Amino acid sequence: MFVLYVNGLEFYGYHGVSEEEQSIGHRYSLSLELDVEGSADSTDAIGDTVDYGAASQMALRAASSQKFRTVERAASHIGKTLLDRFPMVSKVQIDLSKRLPPMDAIADEAGVLITLVRSAPRRPK
Repeated sequence: MFVLYVNGLEFYGYHGVSEEEQSIGHRYSLSLELDVEGSADSTDAIGDTVDYGAASQMALRAASSQKFRTVERAASHIGKTLLDRFPMVSKVQIDLSKRLPPMDAIADEAGVLITLVRSAPRRPK
């Protein structure tokens, strides 16, 4: 098992509590950590791991496929999508943050770190 990660993906999404955020949108930052039950570390075969480019694209599509009120729900949707798509992934950690969030304090980011675990690792057939 090894951990595959991608840090600092960015996208524009229409998530948020207010109607303004849902219609105007906002810039988001996304990082992924995937626990992979693969053997590419010893076989050097691409089929024995998860393609981090494909995982990134899948996560970005999931992040923009619908509108969410909370970053928690958006992150959960991204994580479930990755677990559904990549059978070798046993655990996924999503770090999703809104850049320069609209609130009564000045912050670079506000977001959530969520971890989803597959009940039993699935091996590809």
